[in-house]
Amino acid sequence: MPGLLKIAGLPDLPMLSAIIVMVMILLAAMLLGWLADLLLDNAGFGVMLNTGILLAGAFAGAWLWHRYGIPTRFPAEALRAVIATGSGLLLLIGLAVIRP
Repeated sequence: MPGLLKIAGLPDLPMLSAIIVMVMILLAAMLLGWLADLLLDNAGFGVMLNTGILLAGAFAGAWLWHRYGIPTRFPAEALRAVIATGSGLLLLIGLAVIRP
């Protein structure tokens, strides 16, 4: 599990802190999934599937940025959060657009 957290860009945390961080991430993704379900209406996938798509996109975006990122002068943690949120929303919107 520590390797998975490091890939996602999270620091090495004690187990209780890691659980709290993961719960916070899950709750934030569920909130964004609910908001996306409200905004996409009939083009959405439901709250839980929206949440899963957002988490998958966020993890993939954070991993890709960690692997191929361009150095910037912005704080790495803030930039990684913006990249993860944006890539999750981009994946969700992209899937909603190409959905038959």
